[in-house]
Amino acid sequence: MSTSLRSVARTLLVAGSALITGSSASAQSPTVVFEGLPHTAVGGATLRLDRDAAALDVSTLDPAGGSGVAVALGDATSWTAAFGAVAYRTVPLNLSWAAIADGERISTAAMRQTSTGFEIGTTFTGGTRPTYSAQFYNEGVLVGAIGGQPPAARINLAGFTFCETLSELCRLRIEFENDANGRCRWTIETGGQKVTFRLPNGVSFTGNEVQLIEELRPASQYPYLKFGGVAFQSNAYQLTLFSETVRR
Repeated sequence: MSTSLRSVARTLLVAGSALITGSSASAQSPTVVFEGLPHTAVGGATLRLDRDAAALDVSTLDPAGGSGVAVALGDATSWTAAFGAVAYRTVPLNLSWAAIADGERISTAAMRQTSTGFEIGTTFTGGTRPTYSAQFYNEGVLVGAIGGQPPAARINLAGFTFCETLSELCRLRIEFENDANGRCRWTIETGGQKVTFRLPNGVSFTGNEVQLIEELRPASQYPYLKFGGVAFQSNAYQLTLFSETVRR
């Protein structure tokens, strides 16, 4: 199920995703290879390899949130990235990711800044149920879980913050995967920051990792076991990717 780099970006646009508002893939933007993977700009973003920092800088310069970067993965079962973000001082930060398979968005995750901290949620479109479960970990140890969450449910990450220095303490690690049971899963790790995960039902857990897992029937009924790319968009002033890996 190979999906080309530009078809990843184009699919998001044609589908009318709420993650993109009136933007288009940057037709004149050259492909940039980072961590062995081809990247292209989405919207008005520009890409620059920072060889000293061994990083990829994505200058979005779009407070509306329509710019970012798309990465082509081939036939992947897992994609992981560690990144930092520099926000506009007067605009709440929004981040979004979309996984693509066979020209279709099979899942999206979105993180937004509110008056009570960052919130994260997800939507899965390839399965047989619209709900998802969440598992919470502290240094790799499961501390709590909840199931049956609708797409509109948001989990608060109280205490997490990005910083303008892009220090390792202010970075997120995000992973999207199709696991051995055929489920799609987003994993968000807050690195050195311990946060309070506040659930929609008022329950809280302290830790540094949350997994958002698709709820579905047996894997034999699941239409996508691999995916071809991911698009990452934001209204940040700048995104910096520090590492990226893919498993096929």
